[in-house]
Amino acid sequence: MNESPTFVCEFADGETTRMTTFTSLKKLDVERGVRPARHAYRSRKKGQEPPAIVKAYFEGNGQILETYSGIDLEEEEAPL
Repeated sequence: MNESPTFVCEFADGETTRMTTFTSLKKLDVERGVRPARHAYRSRKKGQEPPAIVKAYFEGNGQILETYSGIDLEEEEAPL
C-alpha cells in the first residue's frame, strides 16, 4: 500500500467522517484520525461539539486495517 490510510469515524448522531491520515502502517496512530474527524464534524455542524464516537476504523486499498469501538476511543481521550 503506497497511500496513507483513511480513518472512518461514526458519531452517535449517525454522522460519518472519512479522513486521509498520515500514519505508519506498522503502528496506526488513532489520534491522528480522531482529532481531524472531530474538527470535520464541527465544520459540518457550524461549530457544534461532536457527540461520542460510536465506532471507527482505518482502511486502505479496500481493506479494514484496524477497528475501534467507542469504548476504545474513550480510553484514548482520558487525561494523563
